[in-house]
Amino acid sequence: MVKRVECKLPNVCVIDVELEEDLRIIGVYAPDSRSWSWEDLSPFVNDKSVVYGDFNVDLEQDGVIADNLLNWADSLFLSPFVPDDPTSLKSDTKIDYAFSNITRIEIQTHKMKTTSDHKYTSQFWEKCWCFENVDVSYNDYIQFLSLLTARCTVTFPLSKYRIAIPPYIRCSMSYVRALSFRQKRTKSLDLKREVCYLRKIIKNELKFFLSSQLSYALQLRHTRSPISVSFWSKAKRFIKPTSSSLNGFIVSSGAIVNDSIGMCDIAADFYEDFFRRSDNIVRPHPYVDAPLLDFDNKDDPIPEVSLDELLQEVDSIKKKKSLDAHGLSNYMFNFLHSSHWSFLLHLYNLSFSSAVLPVAWKDTRILLLAKKDSICSPALTRPISLLDCFQKVGEKLFLSRFRDVLYRRGLLPNNQSGFREGFSSPTVTLFVDFKSAFDMLWHEGCVGKFRKMGIPPSFTNWIRAWLENRRGFIEINSVKSRWFGIEKGGPQGSSLTPTVFISYHADMPAFLSWSSSHLFADDLAGIVAGQIGLKFSIQCIDLQERLKLFCDQLEYYCLLTLQPINYNKTEAL
Repeated sequence: MVKRVECKLPNVCVIDVELEEDLRIIGVYAPDSRSWSWEDLSPFVNDKSVVYGDFNVDLEQDGVIADNLLNWADSLFLSPFVPDDPTSLKSDTKIDYAFSNITRIEIQTHKMKTTSDHKYTSQFWEKCWCFENVDVSYNDYIQFLSLLTARCTVTFPLSKYRIAIPPYIRCSMSYVRALSFRQKRTKSLDLKREVCYLRKIIKNELKFFLSSQLSYALQLRHTRSPISVSFWSKAKRFIKPTSSSLNGFIVSSGAIVNDSIGMCDIAADFYEDFFRRSDNIVRPHPYVDAPLLDFDNKDDPIPEVSLDELLQEVDSIKKKKSLDAHGLSNYMFNFLHSSHWSFLLHLYNLSFSSAVLPVAWKDTRILLLAKKDSICSPALTRPISLLDCFQKVGEKLFLSRFRDVLYRRGLLPNNQSGFREGFSSPTVTLFVDFKSAFDMLWHEGCVGKFRKMGIPPSFTNWIRAWLENRRGFIEINSVKSRWFGIEKGGPQGSSLTPTVFISYHADMPAFLSWSSSHLFADDLAGIVAGQIGLKFSIQCIDLQERLKLFCDQLEYYCLLTLQPINYNKTEAL
């Protein structure tokens, strides 16, 4: 637990950290113009304190000033801990360090790129990470990162800026400008004609340069380069959003609630009921109550993750600034030192080997968008789930291993092409859409079916731990609702959810084996043909019976899997 201690000194922050042994941390920025003295810090120092920051004093080079600081530290039995390398980017001085009355602390300089003119950090998490209590360690770690990202310098891109013009065009423009000033002084007609001629040439050069830059930006618009970021930041001003912002809820009485707190309460009540586990399950059920079959791969473990694979996966993730439930985003990965991924690697491998996930991995921040009107009922909103940024890395690592099991054992039917590379086929005639498909995923039935499919217990146990005991909160206009449980559905926005969904419905073609069907994720296209060689009227009756049988079999499958059909979007041609 972290508690802030009241301190009115400018540029001084005091916090108490409650660990196995309480620790007081005093952060200091001491410019030459400070209005306080070192003695003013004395009341905040206790028997277990660390005073760190920018003291603006080099203990080896600043003579009398350094002696005053050291004398103050000695009076409080504080020992200096100075890094080996210079901490300033402007000079070779060491002005960032720490004083402490703890036996020993370690300090290292920050080796990555930074917008600050100082380099300072402490080596802490590599030693205090405790895998015996994953929840406490992970919660402390993400809280530290959240506070750190809030404290770090934030850079804002300029709303308007000009592309750097090539040197040869800049030189030509300077020359023409000087020539234009000379023409105004001399009133020379020859110079005036020459200036006009040169201006036309430069204008064409600029037009060609900007055109080539636009062409280059179009080629790289789907990459992770800075040019792509710049391109979309300008292009989005001309793109109309497909969803409306949410301005209010219409309740059952017909009244409109538009205050953020009331809207959060209404949305939380609706989605808590929406994600509640279904009670309409007929037992015994073939997915969860049938005896388990003995497969030869039951002892296969989930392959371990290497550090190179983890770093490659992190590098491939598109970095976004949207925050998860703990105030973190994967944009932070750009600045996270590789040493952090070393102990996170142990966490991922521990999770795969023991099917244990930190509770914080299951926390979800949910934002709502209106499907049509900005004032509507909660049922007409689209929830956008923001998952834990570190858990999303773990999901991608698990996904590659889970897909390998599915493909090696041929568990996915060839007529399912959703979220699978190399599978495509046109279909016509009857189109079926499943209602809120991913959000209706039955957790217990999904795990039970995977076991019947022969997926190793190490994978099914991890998927069970990943699906169960999830929770979320609604956020509207920066106001948060209460936490509520999510007892069904796959985590929205997860890279793993689509593969789990199509695997769960891999046996659907067996129920529709006498018809030609094709699936794309949560959409089904089926072809039902009448018997040939008969009169047209008899063919129509036969086709009607076949369509009824198709719908009956499909409805039975949907009842079995707790996956309702969206009849409003289901059509037959």
